[in-house]
Amino acid sequence: MDKVKNSSLSVVFGKGFTVNGVTGVVSGTDREIVLKTDGGTLKLRGDNFDMSKVDVETGVVEVKGNLTALTSGKTSLTKRLFR
Repeated sequence: MDKVKNSSLSVVFGKGFTVNGVTGVVSGTDREIVLKTDGGTLKLRGDNFDMSKVDVETGVVEVKGNLTALTSGKTSLTKRLFR
């Protein structure tokens, strides 16, 4: 049985963000990216997205752009973080 790895999101305000624990990229546009992670599906919304690095073997996706919302499964993490 494979051990589940942790997924994480690191944001550099005004620059972009990095997601770790990515197992696949479902879709990606300049306004929305949907990723499969060890913890489930992660939907990222914003503008001017540019996936500058996608390495599914190491589980790292780096994105330039402005992140405005994120959803894990059916739960809005943005609402939970900023209430």
